[in-house]
Amino acid sequence: MGQTNITLLPRALPPELTVEVVRSFSYKLNVGNYESRDFFCSEKAQCKAEDAEHISDLLYRFCKTQVLEAVREYMAEKKQRDAVLESRKARTA
Repeated sequence: MGQTNITLLPRALPPELTVEVVRSFSYKLNVGNYESRDFFCSEKAQCKAEDAEHISDLLYRFCKTQVLEAVREYMAEKKQRDAVLESRKARTA
């Protein structure tokens, strides 16, 4: 008798359990005269369930970094604007 070749088809694997992780960070800056500025960042990612804690930490750090950088930029611009206003006041006095 002849030899029979049998080819097994790959079995479909069940899909891996994934989760959506959403993290955010906000910062309220008091700029004086009863005024404040709000800074906010939110990010989300799909990941394997077992990676959720690590991904959550990465997203939080990303959001915090983005917000604090925006605060630094705002403060630098505010300092520049305040200096221009002060020099105008000094010239008119």
